[in-house]
Amino acid sequence: MKSSIDHFKKEGYYHGQSHFNKTLISELHSEFNLHFEDKIKRFNERFKGNRTNYGANHDINRWNMLLPSESLLVSSGFYADQAIMEVLKEVFNTDFSLVFFSSDIAAPGSKFQQIHQDGNDFAVALNIPLIDSDEINGATQIYPKTHLITENSVFTNDTNEFSDEEIIERAAQLTPYTLNVSIGDFTLRDLRLIHRGTPNNSDAIRPYLSAIFLPVEKEEAPTFETIEKGLEVFNQFKLEAFPTGRVDLIDYANTFGRLIMGMSCSDRVQRPISKKISDQLSEDALYCFRFAKFEDSSLNNKIIRTQESSQALENEIAIAISEFEALKNL
Repeated sequence: MKSSIDHFKKEGYYHGQSHFNKTLISELHSEFNLHFEDKIKRFNERFKGNRTNYGANHDINRWNMLLPSESLLVSSGFYADQAIMEVLKEVFNTDFSLVFFSSDIAAPGSKFQQIHQDGNDFAVALNIPLIDSDEINGATQIYPKTHLITENSVFTNDTNEFSDEEIIERAAQLTPYTLNVSIGDFTLRDLRLIHRGTPNNSDAIRPYLSAIFLPVEKEEAPTFETIEKGLEVFNQFKLEAFPTGRVDLIDYANTFGRLIMGMSCSDRVQRPISKKISDQLSEDALYCFRFAKFEDSSLNNKIIRTQESSQALENEIAIAISEFEALKNL
């Protein structure tokens, strides 16, 4: 296990090959396909015929879909597998939480993404390929060691301050590595690592299951009532934005939704976890989801719901309502 931790710290990623049982991945894939079909249907219905520039909900012919709680996708606990958790526990210098539990789908016709970091702050992305992925159908292209300030820097969890221009300039001097993956593999990636999605030139989607683990300084969060208020505003934004087909309004709505879930430390506040599912979860899985909203009220007591956290979210809600109204009038 030390080799996986050392590799992650040095290179900015770790590729665990042939780790998961292929039967489990096949079952996850089958369930995922049903949810993705429903996602596309609901997405298209929101536009009410005025779709304009949106071919998908995340870049050109790329999709991102939050995964449902009432599913094998959650109950299987793949995201809290022992090999994955051992790396996470070692590379985070504080507690962490699984904040975004989603998927990354490159559909046929997707192009090269802009070279980018997912963020300047340290966090970790987990990807589980549901099919073999390579240069043909859109494997991720990474620039090893670019999570560090310089190639020879010591690994830390510190924020780096690279601008978009500096990221592109730095990548231009390096040789990218295409991270080909197979069914049963997993990858862990430092969100600071420079990378990009590549074209899917096949005739089928290239789906990854994804999880984003973020550092957590305190076991505190807003009240569920305040979070619900934020989610209601988020849903109202979507109801108003999508029928217009305006990219700026849709992007603002989606960005606000991510803010709500980020400040809540879990997207499972929008997708509560039933007792039937939580009873199947390991201690590590429950740790990852401890900021979620559970049907089992005893599990909700692990997090302190503070007035300070709630007020901070209330302030963001008020700002968002004002900014969204101004944006609508442009």
